[in-house]
Amino acid sequence: MAQTILILGTDPEKCQELRRILQEKVSDTVVTTAVGEQIPQQELSDTIIITAEERSTGVLYRHLLGRLEDQVRRAEFLGDLIRLFSSSMEVDEILERVAVKSTEVLGDTAFIILNSEGRLRLEAAFSTSQDRLVKVLMSAMNEGSEAIGGPLLRGVLENGSRVVIENVHESPVASEMQSFFEKHGYRSLIATPIRTKEKILGAFVSLSAGPRTLGEQDVQTATALSDLSAVALEHARMVSEMQRSAITDSLTGAYNTRFFHEVLAREAARAQRYGSPLSLLMIDVDGFKLVNDTFGHLVGNKVLTQVSRIIEKTVRNTDFVFRCGGDEFGVVLPGTSLEGAMHTADKIVQKVELSRILQALGYNGSLTVSIGASEYRKGSHFETLVAEADQALYASKRSTKNTARAKGK
Repeated sequence: MAQTILILGTDPEKCQELRRILQEKVSDTVVTTAVGEQIPQQELSDTIIITAEERSTGVLYRHLLGRLEDQVRRAEFLGDLIRLFSSSMEVDEILERVAVKSTEVLGDTAFIILNSEGRLRLEAAFSTSQDRLVKVLMSAMNEGSEAIGGPLLRGVLENGSRVVIENVHESPVASEMQSFFEKHGYRSLIATPIRTKEKILGAFVSLSAGPRTLGEQDVQTATALSDLSAVALEHARMVSEMQRSAITDSLTGAYNTRFFHEVLAREAARAQRYGSPLSLLMIDVDGFKLVNDTFGHLVGNKVLTQVSRIIEKTVRNTDFVFRCGGDEFGVVLPGTSLEGAMHTADKIVQKVELSRILQALGYNGSLTVSIGASEYRKGSHFETLVAEADQALYASKRSTKNTARAKGK
């Protein structure tokens, strides 16, 4: 895209002479003159303005060259960032690089802050002054990420507005923000929203220790950094959803059988290496075939979904819940002994019975589950863990059902 240069002046001959020199010296440039005319400000956003009367040819050329070099530097800078997205970097690495690279053309410190379900999380940070960065990060740890931007950052995240402060001592800002600037020695700031079409994901914040003249190019650069960060985050979300879909049962939302064997093998290897406990629950819905035959498969599907939700709510966040086919579920419990697994199993049995799933769906009848539990023994194969849990499950179903049993008990 050609750069536009506007020469302002009152002497037509001098303006034309400068125009001729510039056209000879600088390629890919559109040079225009305005003699004694008023130019609307909105037309000048991407234009280099030269006042003919105030500059000798040498000074003019050096000034112009500096402006063009700055534009080339910014273009190369954005090109480097765009190339990051064709790399194999993880999203956190890309965001970290965005923060680092931004200090080449904007302020000396940069933060990327994400909004995670109403809570602010500092995702990336960099500063050319490590001492200043450490102080800011300590504030974020003690006071939360909102300490970095205060109410101004909230405005960016809630309204998608941009904030530009060239000199905090000359700009009306909230007292909380004034305190942040004074505490950490910053004078200027640009904050732009990181957003997709659907939502605002976070904010890119660039800070400088000294006052800065922040032009439209600086704001455009910050906006471009925000947009690139949004692309990286959206791509990571889509990849995560695809990966999750590949290992998830479409009906219940629990993990699927393929992932069950992968997780169990991994956790068994970890238990073997560190000597930590590992237990497994195998769960079967009692009389599920009768439910299907009596009420139909749609009701049966709803029953499986409700049972899966009860299991998910009963176990810990560190446990894994799987649908292993039909009406059978599995739960892998890392760091849990057989005693702890039986305690969890008993809670699941009780909650399923008390939830009265069939009645909640408008049908008569009770619904229960039977559970078998086993614990990993050092040196054994993970398939042994499955076989022993299955044996305990069969023993439970042969007895009273609606109960949990452990292998050999």
